[in-house]
Amino acid sequence: MRFEVEVIAEEVLPAVRSMIADNLHEDYGFKQREIANRLGVTQPAVSNYLNNSRADQKIVQKISSDPQIQLLLEEATDKAVDNENYASEVSQIIWNIRDKGLIKERFENTEKII
Repeated sequence: MRFEVEVIAEEVLPAVRSMIADNLHEDYGFKQREIANRLGVTQPAVSNYLNNSRADQKIVQKISSDPQIQLLLEEATDKAVDNENYASEVSQIIWNIRDKGLIKERFENTEKII
């Protein structure tokens, strides 16, 4: 049995962090250590995000095509730039991904525990 939160932790969050890391790097010129500091992860993790080896690129492509998620990602990125808490935006992104069925195959046969 697999839980929904496992899909979120193992597949969705890495995709979201990868997209935010890419925005911080491309749009704001942040270095890997700065990005790591803003995201609360290690610099090697950021390197993996930027090299597309930490997140499933199929998931990144599916979620990046949604305009509402793009707006939330921009808001999260802007807050990360200002070193503000962006948990609310990430939470909204996760709800949108799941509720819109963008990666419904990943959530099939999972159990909700929260």
